Amino acid sequence: MILNFLTTALRSLLRQKSYAIINLAGLSVGIASFLLIALYIQHETGFDKHLDKRDRLFRVVEIQNEPGVGEQHVAITMGPLAASLTADFPQVVDAVRIMPAFDIQVVNYEDKYFREKGLYYADPSIFNMFNIDMLQGNPKTALLEPMKVVLSEKTALKYFGSTDKALGKSMLLGKRSFIVSGIIKDQPAQTHLFYDMLVSMSSAESLPEFEWMKGWGSNSLITYVELDRPESRVNVEAGMVDFLKKHVFSEDDGWEYLEMYLQPMKDVYLDSGHIKFQNVTASGDKNLVIAFTVIAILILLVACVNFINISIARSVKRSREVGMRKVLGADRQSLVYQFISESFLLTLVAVVISVGFIELALPEMNKLLATDFHLDFTGNYLFNIGLIALLFIISLASGSYPAFYLSRFQPVRALNGGSGIKGGSAGYLSKGLVVFQFMISVGLMFSVLVINDQVRYIREKDMGITYRDAVFLNFGSGEDVQKFEPMRNEFLVDPRIKSVAGCSFLNGVSGSQGPVFVDDSAKTKLTVRFGYVDYDFFDAMGVSFAAGRNFDRNITSDKGGSVIINQAAARKLGWRNPVGKRFNSVMGADTSLKPEVIGVINDYHYFSLRSLIEPAVYVMNPERFRGVVIGLYSHTNQQEVMKFIEDIWHDHFPGTPFQPVLASEFASGNYKNEQKLFSLFIYFTSISVLLSLLGLFGLTSLLIEQKTKIIGIRRVLGGSVWRITAQLIRDYMILVVIAGLLALPLTYYLLEQQLNQFAYHIDISMFHMMYAVLSLTVIAFLTIVYKAYRAAKANPVESLKYE
Repeated sequence: MILNFLTTALRSLLRQKSYAIINLAGLSVGIASFLLIALYIQHETGFDKHLDKRDRLFRVVEIQNEPGVGEQHVAITMGPLAASLTADFPQVVDAVRIMPAFDIQVVNYEDKYFREKGLYYADPSIFNMFNIDMLQGNPKTALLEPMKVVLSEKTALKYFGSTDKALGKSMLLGKRSFIVSGIIKDQPAQTHLFYDMLVSMSSAESLPEFEWMKGWGSNSLITYVELDRPESRVNVEAGMVDFLKKHVFSEDDGWEYLEMYLQPMKDVYLDSGHIKFQNVTASGDKNLVIAFTVIAILILLVACVNFINISIARSVKRSREVGMRKVLGADRQSLVYQFISESFLLTLVAVVISVGFIELALPEMNKLLATDFHLDFTGNYLFNIGLIALLFIISLASGSYPAFYLSRFQPVRALNGGSGIKGGSAGYLSKGLVVFQFMISVGLMFSVLVINDQVRYIREKDMGITYRDAVFLNFGSGEDVQKFEPMRNEFLVDPRIKSVAGCSFLNGVSGSQGPVFVDDSAKTKLTVRFGYVDYDFFDAMGVSFAAGRNFDRNITSDKGGSVIINQAAARKLGWRNPVGKRFNSVMGADTSLKPEVIGVINDYHYFSLRSLIEPAVYVMNPERFRGVVIGLYSHTNQQEVMKFIEDIWHDHFPGTPFQPVLASEFASGNYKNEQKLFSLFIYFTSISVLLSLLGLFGLTSLLIEQKTKIIGIRRVLGGSVWRITAQLIRDYMILVVIAGLLALPLTYYLLEQQLNQFAYHIDISMFHMMYAVLSLTVIAFLTIVYKAYRAAKANPVESLKYE
């Protein structure tokens, strides 16, 4: 019987080839789009799932609320925190501190030199808490003593050619010798914290430059805790107030306001948009995952709506078939099975075709998102289950209403050419589904217009600093800083180089914040971001002055005794005339002097537009330089001048890899993910709109076919082609406009929420709304006019003869 249903279904589909193709195209593209987005969502929601204790692991987050920066959530903490949490809270089973090894610029073994990105200091507890597989060495002792390092498999192979040869070997990290004490299994790609080398935390604690780790006044470590059970989080957070009073506020460290809470490990990757300074950890965006989930469902719904609408429209043509089957003894149940079989067969073919579409689209998607998605029918069991579930869900969802609707036909009325059903419920449903389709399309079009303008705003906004034609070289700290001045002089010999300036980083500021105290009777305090720059930095980067002057080589006191502030700092301090004001102390300035404000720069965005411009204080202190920014003339051939720069680099840093950072790439990198996902968003939005138009084209074609007799009579009675065409398209235009009016309010609200993630963003205007509705109205109008005009223009004799 099942074979008979399928055979009959195949014959029925072949009799209506054009509409079967429309349904097939819509379903296959819809399913392919849904599954492509599903692969992205599966990737984003799969981070850190390899951790056995994931539900009991938490990251400690601070809420700071200091004058100058306001409230901010940060996931960097103090050195003594982990040990104190373990001692004070019985619910805390274990804790681990992890800190990026920014002080180690180059790793060297024999003739191999590399800059390592995944290099961290860590406590020995990391192996147990993060269930890291130790291939060689003892996890209990590998990171216990100073000057020990643990390597991943691929890192051991890179330096030693074999994991068996690495253990016990000595290698240089920076200028210090470390012993390889263990080899660990490579991490999976879906981890928020990626490390290839782990250095014992005791190494940092043994060095004088890390003396600050012993106190509660400085934050630079990531702290994770393991609780006895997930529910204990409430108890630990409730005890944080007393904990901070005991350890933090009792110390003379400058803290005035501080809170702490525990962030579940399952939320660290996707739900950390509110946490600042996550430069070393990977992070996604929960809102984008939700948005793409909605888009995937909507695309699939549009494809299913096309199927339902065309099936309902075809019902008149199939009424005689249904009537004949009922006369020959077919009951309603067998008719339902028959039409469900047609839906199943069509969906099955669509699923097979969609897999081909996915294989074609995946390389481009991987290239765009820098991922490695692929169809894995043997290992990805969730994908296989989803594919089978999709087949049956779409078959039932798309085929159920048409099946039950057609099976209700009354044999006598059906054989006489009527619909066989009294009332117009199917017509109302069909119109409702058209409205639903275009609600989706209008909402997505509206979103594309707004997001496109926001991306353009970000790209074109004057940041107050010029990142064009500049290169940054990171030379680290310590003795290497002494090489800056000789390098600078050699660089400036080349006429293609416009300027050379030392700085803490390309954007002029370091990652650290801290308090400054004004030299006044109230001892006014302000939390600022510190920048350590050379005499020529502001000129080189095109940062202009609002008042005062720049640092001057000819004025001795400018080196450590003078500071420059930005306008944001002046506003926060209430200074109308800041030049000449003094601070009692500034981190990095000469402690024997009271640093004087000699200049005020116009505010510039040193971070992305998600953040407000915070108060900043700049000091001329070469000891805190971490690199050099080289400005080039705009007409310069960068490839040629880079060879010159590289030669000088290797003269001063032999063996150290030359890895320049192009300023333009640094600036655009702040929004790289948004631009990638926006491209993906446009792609899938276009698919949704095209599917809606495809369905409208098919539906219009069927309905006009059904009205050929009416059209013919009107032509014979003298009706003009355009009047008949207008009557045919009027109803659909009303539906499209209704869809727009229903879609705009909800879409507006959702877009406002998304834009509010940026401190600086565009305002949604009436233009965005009107353009979204009008553009789709025009496209739909042209789609309907094409079929309606052809029908109205046809010879009326042929129309009546057809009927």
